[in-house]
Amino acid sequence: MIVANLHLQGSGAGLFDLYFSDYYLSKFFREIMHDPQLAADGFTYEGEALCEWLENGRETSPMTNVKVCHLHLTPNHALRLAVQDWLCKS
Repeated sequence: MIVANLHLQGSGAGLFDLYFSDYYLSKFFREIMHDPQLAADGFTYEGEALCEWLENGRETSPMTNVKVCHLHLTPNHALRLAVQDWLCKS
């Protein structure tokens, strides 16, 4: 598991470090995912970014560039809950 170090400015608390899994990051924006969606390629992406990718007529995987067998997205509830849990504890 890859762990990233994120520096955030707290409200009056000064600069602090948050450690989190790289799996929580959007493949498009490298920001924490809030609406993770599983695509046909088996990878999870931020929902908004993936919808934009598909709405622009792309029928390929953003990760592999191979044509996907369908355009149906499945919410990744487990990842969403893990991110929410991590955010609450941070």
